[in-house]
Amino acid sequence: MGRFDENIADSSVWITATPTGLAKKLPFYVYESGRFTAFSDYKIKRDTLDSFLLIYTIRGKGQVKSENQTVELCGTECVIIDCHMPHEYFSLTEKWEFYWVHFNGSGALPVFEAIYPDNIIKAVKIRNYESFEADVSELVMKINQTDTIGSMRISKQMHEIVSTVCVAALEEDKLVKENEENIEIAVRYIQKHYSEPICLDDIIKSIHVSKYHFIRQFKRAVGITPYSYLTNYRINISKTLLRTTKKSVAEIAQKCGFSDTSNFITHFKNHTGQKPLQYRRDFSI
Repeated sequence: MGRFDENIADSSVWITATPTGLAKKLPFYVYESGRFTAFSDYKIKRDTLDSFLLIYTIRGKGQVKSENQTVELCGTECVIIDCHMPHEYFSLTEKWEFYWVHFNGSGALPVFEAIYPDNIIKAVKIRNYESFEADVSELVMKINQTDTIGSMRISKQMHEIVSTVCVAALEEDKLVKENEENIEIAVRYIQKHYSEPICLDDIIKSIHVSKYHFIRQFKRAVGITPYSYLTNYRINISKTLLRTTKKSVAEIAQKCGFSDTSNFITHFKNHTGQKPLQYRRDFSI
C-alpha cells in the first residue's frame, strides 16, 4: 500500500529500510517506521506480516486488534503486537498521532513473551514518556543507516525501547506487585539454603499461597521457575569455586547442594555446555 492510499496528514513521516544480512543476525533490526497523524477513517488490516509492531500513541486515541483481542491506546500508551497473526489498527478520534516501528530479530519474540507471558496483549503506560518519545523519534529517523555501525546502534536502541516497555508492563502487573514480598522471601531462602537438599515445599513453607500460584507469580516476576532459579544459583556458586579453589568436583557438588556428583555434572553441562573440569581448565585464574 502506497502512502497516497493512507488516510494520514502530509506532515506524517514514513521511513523504510532494507536490513543487511549482518543486521538480521542482531537481536533487533528495523525495516519500517514512522510518525503518523492519522484521520478518523484511517485503518490498516492484515492477515500476516513477518514482524513485530510497536505502536505508541502521542495524542488522540487508536484501537489495535490482534487475533481476538482488542486494545485501546490513549496518549503515552504503547502496545506491541505479533504481526504473524491477523491484526488491524485504526483511529478512534478525528486525529490519532502515533509512532510505529516494525521490527524483528532474535530478541523480538523473547521480549514479546516477557511483556505478555499469557499472550494477552494490553496497553502499557509509559511514565517517563518524554524520554521514551525522544528515543523512539531518534530511532525512527535513523533506521536506514544500514552500515555496520548503524545496524549495531539501531539494535541497541531498539533493545532499550522494548526494555522500557517491558519494565513498565511489569510495574503495572498486579500479579507481580501483589506478590513482591513473597518473591523476596523465596529468593532469600534459596540464597541462604542453596547448599542444603531443599525442595519447593521448603521454599514456600512461610508463604501462604498454593504451589501453582506461587510458581506462576515467581516465573512472571523472575522469568524462570523457583526450581530453575535454585539450580542457576547453585551453578553460579559452583563456577566461583571451580575458578578460585582446588576443591574436587565431588566436594563442590556437595557444597552447592546437588544430590550427587553425576547430577551436578549433568546440570553444569546443560547450563554451560562444558563439564566442570573443562570449565576449570578454561577459566581458572
